[in-house]
Amino acid sequence: FGLQQGVVLVGHSMGGLLCRMQVTNSGRTIWDEVFGPRAQELYAQIPNNSRVKQALIFQANPAVKRVIFVSTPHRGSRLAEGGIAAIAIWLIRLPFDLLYEIPETVAHALNPESRARILPTSVQGLSPNSPLLHALDRLPIEAKHHSIVGDRGRGDTPNSSDGVVPYWSSHLASAQSEMIAPTGHEPMTDPRAVDEIRRILLLNLGIGERQHISAEREAVASEMRPYLRRYFGRDNHPNLQRRHGPCERLRRRG
Repeated sequence: FGLQQGVVLVGHSMGGLLCRMQVTNSGRTIWDEVFGPRAQELYAQIPNNSRVKQALIFQANPAVKRVIFVSTPHRGSRLAEGGIAAIAIWLIRLPFDLLYEIPETVAHALNPESRARILPTSVQGLSPNSPLLHALDRLPIEAKHHSIVGDRGRGDTPNSSDGVVPYWSSHLASAQSEMIAPTGHEPMTDPRAVDEIRRILLLNLGIGERQHISAEREAVASEMRPYLRRYFGRDNHPNLQRRHGPCERLRRRG
């Protein structure tokens, strides 16, 4: 959208958490939550250019001005603790260079119950008990943001869910808008959710509803002008000058 409007990120599920990190100033909050009593000791031991510090201590990206969260588990999902999650964890293999770059003291602090150099996986990080999610949930989102939530029929109540992420996890009280789509974990397959994403993108451009309809009407007219020249010998036609063009009528019916 150019430098003036800034970047808009649209993140689905875990991708929404990655987007949230792009618009968050972590300070030491996440570091302290993850390492607990050993946070200060490990902070003093680990160099600033290590992957560990870069992953847990970061600043918001100033280019990102707006985020659309789609079925994002801000507070985790119980599925990350079930049998399906165990299979996913078994399939995950971290790169060897990452494993050997992490000091053994850090690996043990992250996974104190294991004697081997085993790091928590991204699946385990989606557990409602994840210290990273607890810390991230306390930090303010430094950009305008919106939520699109899937729901399988229970409405915007704490008991509703898209089948993967419950409403208590996907809801953000700080969101500028929240749209609940009657779908499962992929609300972007619902036309109403697609329309909502489109509305937010146009909002970011400063285009209102009337301007949007006029732009659509002009686009249709531009596409039709070559045919009008061919068949009518002119660039316009009375039907194109009606107050409610074809796109607007379609919108009204929808």
